This record gives sequence, structure tokens and C-alpha cells, in this order.
Amino acid sequence: MQLLRLLLIITASSLVGAAGPGAVLAHPLANSVSVHGQWTGLLPVPGGSRQVSFTVEQRADGTMAAVLHAATTTLHNTLMRVLNRPDSVVFYADNGGVRFAGQAGADGQQLRGQWQQPGFRATLVLNRVQPLEAAPAGAKRGAAPAVSTAAYTTEEVRVSSPSSPNSEIGLGGSLSMPLGAGPFPAVVLLADVGAAAPASGAFGLLDAVADYLTRHGLAVLRLDERGQGRSVGVPAANTGTELVADAQSALHFLRTHANIDPLRVGVLGHGEGANVALLAAAQTPAPAFLVALGAAGVNGQELLARQTSLVNQPGEPDTAQLAWARKEAQVMRLARREAKQQLAAGASPAQVQVRLGQARLRLQDEARKRSDALFKRQYALLEIIRQTPDNAQAQAIAANMLKQIYPALPPAAAQTRAGQLTSPWYRSCLAFNPQAELGKVGCPALLLHGTADTQVPAANLSLLEKGLKANKQVNSQRLDGLNHSFQTASAELGAAPDPEQRPEASEAALEAIREWVQQQVRK
Repeated sequence: MQLLRLLLIITASSLVGAAGPGAVLAHPLANSVSVHGQWTGLLPVPGGSRQVSFTVEQRADGTMAAVLHAATTTLHNTLMRVLNRPDSVVFYADNGGVRFAGQAGADGQQLRGQWQQPGFRATLVLNRVQPLEAAPAGAKRGAAPAVSTAAYTTEEVRVSSPSSPNSEIGLGGSLSMPLGAGPFPAVVLLADVGAAAPASGAFGLLDAVADYLTRHGLAVLRLDERGQGRSVGVPAANTGTELVADAQSALHFLRTHANIDPLRVGVLGHGEGANVALLAAAQTPAPAFLVALGAAGVNGQELLARQTSLVNQPGEPDTAQLAWARKEAQVMRLARREAKQQLAAGASPAQVQVRLGQARLRLQDEARKRSDALFKRQYALLEIIRQTPDNAQAQAIAANMLKQIYPALPPAAAQTRAGQLTSPWYRSCLAFNPQAELGKVGCPALLLHGTADTQVPAANLSLLEKGLKANKQVNSQRLDGLNHSFQTASAELGAAPDPEQRPEASEAALEAIREWVQQQVRK
């Protein structure tokens, strides 16, 4: 299994840029088997099997393209060439050594053949899932499709950054393009703080958004965070102004792309990226549309003070929150056990429900008190940093306060975190006021917020609406039960989180984004 994964990773890497949207693909031969549509099968590998699938489409120029999908993020949407012979069909990747050659069954619903790649060969049977309908004759060039094409290509790109004009060491990222005729509408995705690093294997919110929107006819541009991944040559940002300049550069990149409609280029941000998107939309030229997911309406100091922890690094678990969640789960398990005993002793179901409700209310009250107390301590810490320009003094005070707020924090970690809290970036965040520029945003805007968001509470949405009140093209929505990552939060108070569980983005959130964005690009 590991050997196959390694070989497939090498294949996917070699394809980046080698078979992009402009690649010349083989024309199907006359009298050949029709392979348009979706095909799927189980590839035997050492220790088991792995599902693979192909989506085959014919482009407007008559060429055919197959997109390989597999259960690894590195293989997602790998473009392959198609050779459709009278007696067989071949899918193959340039320079990668991956190839499938098969023959169709009598009914044309099955392809049986050999999968080959360096050091590995196996028999693979593909079954047709569904045929793809051809685009209607006379379809308007550039019109957004009403139905997902279910296939797209992804290529690596590089965008010149204001702080690094040399495109060779500019911002690196990926551009996903739908198959078919352009020019396409497009969107830039801006990640939350610490979330724009290269894929780690987890399927995050913007991964889901990019996949969903590209399948529905939009080109999608994503850039790695400064100083990381493909953007390693660009220094980390010290102010939000630099991130806004990066967003404007990304918008310019799309507007000047040969296969993108420059009048239908928008921006979508999440968390901090949503506030960057709002600031970018306040500038000229403005994007055609704006989507803000979980944006902040309060100033930076208040927002940071509301975070459940100021000491965690990106990706680290919040141990205090996990401990509290375990306590909630324990209290509710005990309450339910007592409820069963009370029912057995003759209590009515209504009486039992009242007692369970009281237990939940006590937990909610205690959680609110904990949150308020933490906010006051952290706000005071940040206020001292804001009012102490001398970093050495500010760091000494901050390290001492962090040890008081988080007694389990090692002294060395407290010193390190105090240095980060006094960095130019954090000082810029403390001074940030989102309200200042909201009145300049005039493009159509969609504001989405989850009611279970604890990082940027849903109350921020009202403040954003107030700041954007002069814009008559604002649509704001609160999505019940969704957290900051737009995943479904636990339905029952006290349910312990599963650290191994990686919930996916809410389908309702993805559909709300798609529906609104398609309304804008069809205008």
C-alpha cells in the first residue's frame, strides 16, 4: 500500500504543469468505443485494494481528457491523456509511467485491462457509473454551467508578490480549471491564519470549497501562505496591508489569464482571510463579488481576547477546551444515568426532561463564566502589550501573565509565546479595526456565519451588517449548528469530541456559497 502511494505521489507531482489546461490531447479514433462518462473500480494493491475512478470528457476542440481520482489528496484530479483505439482504450500520464489499457465489454459498460506504473502492475476492472451529456449546441461562451461537470484540471502557478516582484520566488499555489470551453468565471480563496500551508492530508474547508466550486464551473486560485510550501521564498507578512496586496495580485493574475473572464473574478475568504477579502473589496479595482466566511466585525484586540487560547500553535489541540469538553460529557452521562434511575422509580418523562435541562443550563452557565473570565484576563494581557512599545518590557510582563493564565505552560513556551504576541504581526492585529473600511465595499457580498462558531462568535455578523449597511447588495446568512470551520458542531451538549474524527465541511454551507456565487456570475 505504501509503495503504491509513493509511486502515485511521484506520478501526480510529475503531472503538475506537464498536462495542464493547454495540453494537446489525443483525438479519439473512428469506430472506437465511447468512453465518455465516469468509470470506477477497485485497484488490487498489496494488503488490500484502493478505489480509483476516471471522468472522461470531450473538449470543445475535439480532444479527450480523462481525470484520475483516487483516495489520496495527491492524486485528486490528475489529468491523463486518452487514446481511443478501435479495439481498446488507453489512459496514460506523461512522464509518470502510469497507464491503463483496457477493452470494453459487449455492452460497453465495463473496461477490463492492465494498470501499470513503475514497479507495479495489476488487473483493473472499471465499471461505467454514468455517461456525461454533451454540452447543448449553441451554448453561450463563458456561461456558468447549471450542472457540475464533475471533472477539472489543476496546475501549479506562481503569482508575483508586491514584496517579491520576481515571479520565480513569488507566491506559489494552484489553479483549478473546469474542463470545456472558457473563458470561465473565477474566484481567489483566502485562508484563515495558519491554514494556507500545503495540504496535510486533512480535507479542510477551503479544499472542499475549491473542489465544489470548480465542479460547478468556476476556476479557483489558491495560494500557499507566505514563507511556506510553494511560497517559501516570500517573507512572512508583518501587516494585513501586505496580505491585501497579495489578494489584489491574485485577482490581477486571474483577470489577465487567457481562459478567465476578467469581469467575473471574485474573492472568497475564511476567518482572517475573510477580513482580508473585505479590505481588498474596498479597493479599486474591486472584485466582481465577495464571500466572507466567519469574518470578524470587532477590533483585533477583542477578537484575539475571545480566543479560547492564545498559546496554541496552528494545528495544536486546545487542551483546556478538551478537558472542559470531557467534563461536560461526564456530567451529562451522570445526569442521564440518574434520569434512567428516576424513570425506574416512577418519575414522569416530563420531570426527567426538566432535570436534564437543568443540568445543561448549569453547564452552559459555567461555560459562560469560564469564557468571560478568560476573556478579561487575555484582554488585559493584550492591553498591556498594546500600551508597551518596548518589546523587552512587554515580553517580560506577557510571559509572567501567560504563566498565571495557563499554569501548565512551561516557562520556555511562555517566553516563546510572549515573543510572538509582541511581534509586528500581532501588534498589527491588535490595532486592526474592520469597521474602518466596510463602508467602501460596494460589490455584491455574501456573509456566512455559523451559530456554533466559538472563535469568531456569530454576533460579529451584526457588526458587519451595520458596517456594510450602505451596500444594497449584501446577503447575510446564519447557518445553524456550524462551527468556525463550517462543520456540524455536536448536536448534544456534553458530547466528547473525537480527536481522530475529521468532519467534512457542511453540504448546506457549500451549497449556499455555490448558489449565491452562480447568481452573481450569471448577471
